[in-house]
This record gives sequence, structure tokens and C-alpha cells, in this order.
Amino acid sequence: MMSAPLSAQMKAIRAGRLVDGSGKVVANAVILIDRDRITSVGASAPPAGAEVIDLSRFTLVPGLIDVHTHMTYYWDGAPGTRPLGQPRRPAGVTTVLAAENARRTLETGVTTIRDLGASNEVDYAMRDLINMGKMVGPRMFVAGQGLSAGRGGPPDPGAFREQAEARLAAGSDWVKIFGSRGSFQSVETTQTVPFEAMKAVVDAAHAKGRRVAIHSYGPSGVKDAVRAGADSVEHGIDLDDETIAEMVKRGTVWVPTIDHNRYYVDAKDEYGFAPDTIPPLQEYIEKNLESAKRAVRAGVKIAMGSDAVYTMFGQNTRELGWFVRAGMTPAQALASATTIPAALLGHEKDLGAIAPGYLADIVAVDGDPLADVNALINGVRWVMKDGQVVVDGRSGGSGRSSGSGGAGRLGGLDREVQSVVEAFLLHLGDHEWDKVAADLAPNAMIVVTRQRPGQTDWTSSYQTRDEWLASLRRNPNPTTFREPITNVQVTVDSDHLAYLRADFQVMRDGAAQSHGVDQFTLVREGGAWKIAIVAYTSMPLR
Repeated sequence: MMSAPLSAQMKAIRAGRLVDGSGKVVANAVILIDRDRITSVGASAPPAGAEVIDLSRFTLVPGLIDVHTHMTYYWDGAPGTRPLGQPRRPAGVTTVLAAENARRTLETGVTTIRDLGASNEVDYAMRDLINMGKMVGPRMFVAGQGLSAGRGGPPDPGAFREQAEARLAAGSDWVKIFGSRGSFQSVETTQTVPFEAMKAVVDAAHAKGRRVAIHSYGPSGVKDAVRAGADSVEHGIDLDDETIAEMVKRGTVWVPTIDHNRYYVDAKDEYGFAPDTIPPLQEYIEKNLESAKRAVRAGVKIAMGSDAVYTMFGQNTRELGWFVRAGMTPAQALASATTIPAALLGHEKDLGAIAPGYLADIVAVDGDPLADVNALINGVRWVMKDGQVVVDGRSGGSGRSSGSGGAGRLGGLDREVQSVVEAFLLHLGDHEWDKVAADLAPNAMIVVTRQRPGQTDWTSSYQTRDEWLASLRRNPNPTTFREPITNVQVTVDSDHLAYLRADFQVMRDGAAQSHGVDQFTLVREGGAWKIAIVAYTSMPLR
């Protein structure tokens, strides 16, 4: 059989603007791709026979990199369950279910992740299935089960080294050390692994050409991790000048994961966190941000890491907003998700840039990411990984993955619409009326059809936005609630009108109160989705 001509295997992308990870801007670029690699970036016409993809209305950036996830942490949101404390599942079942986390990650423009902690080798399985083309998801570098101190006290350095070597022999790309307490709603900073044990693991991994990430919520563990030669340090507050200077000197990459505690505050009812756990989380966020400001000023290498678990997938890039608040320019924030993590992973020559010889990981966004980082957070419209389109949320795009494994509809634009609705419901449940008002279009309408407990008749009400908000504000004792939505269906028309339909349950203190169907009509105004019509049926539980 004769091979096909090279041009028949090539793609040519027309870009309105191209912004590389270095901040370089190229207008009206043409990117040529042969299989999974970029062959040229310039202004020449596409070769005859090449598949032409017109992205001239968008800005293109390299595929983004999230260097701290827990991809195997899956929860389906079933009523009566919580993310933590789910029944144990066979590893094969978890592998299949966690594919949803992988797909949601792609929708954020993240085409590569580093996964820092999983059990039963599920992360190995996902990595390999994705590499084989049997699962659709971001490229994965994995650590397997993290190393931690046992109940008997600090670990023996020799035993810790042997554990690290065993992880690498089993198939881990990285070694993860839990050097302190702190996880989920706990922000305890107690260091649990001493310097000597950290150093033993780092030396063993480096001897085998592998790298080490060390988790530490507190300053002493961060200091020892940097001194021990960790390639990256995860989390951390109250970093002193000496530690920050040592990070700069050694080139240690800091992954502060500021946003993951914001997620725990927002998702407190999903998890059933006690009210007294929320102020410490909020205090930790502020201290985390303050250390990030000092690190940015000092020139520490900082990489984007979401620490995504469970329902945080799909929010992977919100960390970039915190980085800008910490003093980064949008260009520096982009680098924290491209060139810096690519080098951390040892792939600075094929990831993190749009250039000849690099893997064809490309993201199209609405807006200018060098002027507003929200273009990266909320503006993703199209994603290519390894030369294959994996997300297409453009008007008229298929929204489907072109990889193997029957991925179904990814819908980057659909997911954006759903995120707007979910944020609105969160603001509503927390009685944040100003945010609710901002979520609605100025002339929005609210239509409710309700059946009261013990009654067979239905009543309907019609209110303007202002009338509805005024009635909500008159309630002197509002009760916090959550309204998770399921069976979501989204239709987007011409990128400016959208419709979402979903089933819902109103939950208070973990118990369902009522259920029904939500229907939202959204319009794009000033580049942002606004809710124009809220219509829902409400029925008592039987």
C-alpha cells in the first residue's frame, strides 16, 4: 500500500492572533501541523490538500498545563452522597468514571497535567489509556501513591528512600511526598516529614532521572523541602525571606494552589463541612496570597496548579486569577501555565509553546489574554491536543472529541454556559444578592410554576428581575441551600443565545427539600453570558 502524500496528512490553522507562552504575539499566523507536531508558524498560504481550520476570529495560545491534580477523585453528585466517604470501588470502575474529570479538564484548555496522588495505580491506567488513544484526556505525568509519615512518627530516611524507589519501579513519573498535614477542610501546618527523609527521597529520585514534589502547608516544611532539593513545592504560607531567596537561587518551582481552598469554601455544603472550618480556610487563602505576592516580587518561578478534586474539575485555570491578584501580569500568568510548567516536567522543548517541533497542543480563546487573564479562564472555545481537535465550542462546531474511546460531547461553550448557571445558583443559595443581580440581565424575567406540599393545584408567578430581587431581600431570616443540577442539556445558538435545561433538587443541611426542572435562557452581553429568563417548576418530595 502506498503512503498518502504528506500534504494529505497535514492541518493548517489560520489564527487571528497567536500568543506564545513567552508573550510573543503574531498576527494572522498560519500554523502547519503534521500528525501530532507543529512544522511551521508563519504567514505563508496553506499547502494544497491540507485540512484548513479557520480560527481567525480567536486568539491562540499553547495548550495549558495544570501541575497539581487528583484526577482519580470522582463523585457523581448522587443525592444522599458526598465526595468524601464514598463506598470503595474497584480500580477499573474508578478508571472509567474518572474519564469525566479528564474531559472537563480538557474543556478548560488544559492539555497536560501532573497528577500528585492516587491509589490502586488508577492514575497509571488513565495515563496509559490516554497515551494509547483509548481514553480522551490531557497528557498525564503521574506520581502514584504519595509518600507520607506513618502513625509511628517521622519516617526513617532509608525506608523512605526504598519506598520512593519502589514507586518509580512501579511506573511513577514523579515522587510525591506529603511533608505536612493539611488537606480538604483542614489547614493544619504541622510538618510530618523531616529534612533528612526528604533529602533521601530527592537524592534517590534524581539519581534515576526523576523529580520530586513535596506537599507542605506550613513554612517549616516548605523551607526543608527547598533545602532538600525538591523540584516543586506544593501549597505553603508564611514563607520567610530566606526561603523565598533560596527558591530563587535554586530555581525551585512553587505551586501555591491558592484557588483550591476557595473551592472548598464554595463547595462546603457538598462536602458537609462544619461551619467552624470555613474561617480557617479563608484565613489560609489570605496568607497563601500574601506569600504569593512576595514570591512574585522576588522572581520565584510559580506554576499553575489547581489541586482539583471531585467537582473542581472544569475550574482548573481559576488559579490564574489569583496570580494576577498577586502581582503577575497576564503574560506572566500565561507563562505560569505554559513555559514554566513545561520546563518543570522536563518538556520545555515540546510543550508550552506554539513553535516548529513542538507537540500540536493549541487553545483558541475569545479576547486578549495579555490584557485580561479571564480570556484564559472563561474564554476557551476550541482545544487541540496532539494534532487532534478534542473540544470544539465554536458556533457550528461539533463539540465532540476526535479521539478514540467514544468520548461524546465535550462542549467547551456548553460547559461555560453551565458554569454561569451553577455560579448563579451558588450565589442564590448563599443569599449574595449583589452577585445574583450581576448574574442576571437588566431586563431579566423570573417565571415559577409551583405545587405546594399537600396540594394538587399548581400556581404560577411572573416577576421582573428587580421585583424578584426585592422579594428575596425582604426575607429577614434566609436559610442557606444548595441546588445541584443533573441531566443538563445545553443548546447554544450563534454564540450569543443559549438555553439550559436541567433537573434539580433543593438541599438544606444535606437533606432534599424539593425538586423540579430548571430552564434558563442566557444572552451574551459585553462578552459575558447573562441570564435573561429563569423559569422553573418546583414540586415537593413524595
